[in-house]
Amino acid sequence: MKKLIVLILFLGLTVTMSFGQGNTEKIGYVDQQFIIENLPEFKKLNQEIAVKSHQYEKILKGKFEEYQTKSAAFEKLLADKSEQTILRDKAMELENLKKSYEDFESSSMTELQNYYSKKFTPIRQKVGEAVIFAGRQQGYAFVLRMDLNPDGGDIWPVVLYARDSTSNLSRDILKNLGVDSTAASTRKTGMSQMLKQK
Repeated sequence: MKKLIVLILFLGLTVTMSFGQGNTEKIGYVDQQFIIENLPEFKKLNQEIAVKSHQYEKILKGKFEEYQTKSAAFEKLLADKSEQTILRDKAMELENLKKSYEDFESSSMTELQNYYSKKFTPIRQKVGEAVIFAGRQQGYAFVLRMDLNPDGGDIWPVVLYARDSTSNLSRDILKNLGVDSTAASTRKTGMSQMLKQK
């Protein structure tokens, strides 16, 4: 039954399932990545990252070219058997250039990651709230996102919205596993655990 539900959801259909005494529960799924990629603010963020990356690449290229030029000059000094004082000075200069390149490469990548994370967080929050709103508005019991299993095989459904937690089987599963549990988990399911109830 589980594989059938996953297969139907993967095909992009909305499923209506019957549970027990005639209750009908709607389950839907969203392509969250498609939604995010089509938001103007996400497109703008990608453009900003591309511009910043290009600027950093130009600076890194300049640093690398300077290093190559001074490295060639150092090799010539070595071949000409220049004085040790000059060689030490030029070797130190090369080491400082290399360190400057590596430091800038590392700090620019960190800055880009931090910038992306800071700007992406409200986008993800906005989509999460929109998923919950749509799920409530249209009477869905669950809204899922389908993820590929990193180990291969089946697709994993990820719950983005659950209307309630009355179907929590955690306690029963622990009992079946021989663990005495006096209370079921009270954690919220899906995205709603991170977003305030509206």
